[in-house]
Amino acid sequence: MSRLPAIENPQRQPYPSDLSDAEWLILKQLLPKSKGFGHPVEVDLREILNTP
Repeated sequence: MSRLPAIENPQRQPYPSDLSDAEWLILKQLLPKSKGFGHPVEVDLREILNTP
């Protein structure tokens, strides 16, 4: 179960500029990992990076 909130439109159509799965796997490794304390992540980082 994800702790991420539901996105406003889960059925949105992908844009040509959206990250491919292969691109996301590369970038995901470069993002800081959770340290196990503090406020939990509440956003989908892939959706943020997909923002044009």
